[in-house]
Amino acid sequence: MDYQIGRHTKSYDRKGCRIMTREELKSLIEELMRQYSDEEIDGATYFSRMMELITSAQEELDED
Repeated sequence: MDYQIGRHTKSYDRKGCRIMTREELKSLIEELMRQYSDEEIDGATYFSRMMELITSAQEELDED
């Protein structure tokens, strides 16, 4: 996943990639938690995907 977090909708970074809003990030995390809770994904997949989301969000915050 190449997600980034930003404060505004329809924002783009210097590379032309769309920046994800906080609401979009929250929605993705909630969906990931639901999938794990409903046993649609296992713990390793949950951990991997959550780390991808957190890492991309942290990278965006570091750029600010």
